[in-house]
Amino acid sequence: MDLRVGVSEQVGTPPISMCGGQHEPRSAHRCDAATVTPDQFLARCNQLWHVAPAGTWKAISDNGLRTGQQLIEAADLDEETRTTLLTAPRSETVRLKVGENEVVLRDQEALLRADLPSLLEPGTSISDWVQLLNRRAYLFTDKVAMRRMLDKNVERDGAQEVLSFSPLRLFDAARPQIELSAQNSGGVPRKSDPHKGRDTFLSITRFPDKKPAVVTIVDGLPDIAGIVMRVEHHEIGKPPITIT
Repeated sequence: MDLRVGVSEQVGTPPISMCGGQHEPRSAHRCDAATVTPDQFLARCNQLWHVAPAGTWKAISDNGLRTGQQLIEAADLDEETRTTLLTAPRSETVRLKVGENEVVLRDQEALLRADLPSLLEPGTSISDWVQLLNRRAYLFTDKVAMRRMLDKNVERDGAQEVLSFSPLRLFDAARPQIELSAQNSGGVPRKSDPHKGRDTFLSITRFPDKKPAVVTIVDGLPDIAGIVMRVEHHEIGKPPITIT
């Protein structure tokens, strides 16, 4: 859920239509996003956080919240490396030069398992799944889950930044791009879980009326002015420092 797009999620029950409260298959007519009010979105997602390596805030404030795909496409890379990063799981952390900034893509080690193809929806290849993940920016909806990821990253990788988003302002700015997931999409499901694929992520109007585990923004957010309300710097053994 951060610029190091390894976070990095699964919906097992049929989606509930906000139009009439009836179960609605994927091929059925969808409600217009305008039928979901800001209050309804806020009731599900009243707090949102994005975790990123220290120093990332400046790049985000200048260039927006970009996805793994956007960063890979903008980076100074040969085409073979670029294609590999876009379509294959990352076995380790990758550092990229994008313009004047260095950005970090988290590893996708959880995807490096021999039985992964059997855990994906029929017709979804590993490449399809990686590309689906890379197209998104990720926001935590649960503070405990966010803190768990933050502590892990601080211990493993060093200082981190936590961006707190206004759910209502995000809703207003990116409503058509917002897709929700019931589980952490960066991992892979247990054998008892629904398989992962395109329907792991559902639009606001198709997602069941419950709190999602993660909010994703398809193709990122180029302008975050007024949407990020607070940024904190976190290091081991030190109290957080408010950046803005």
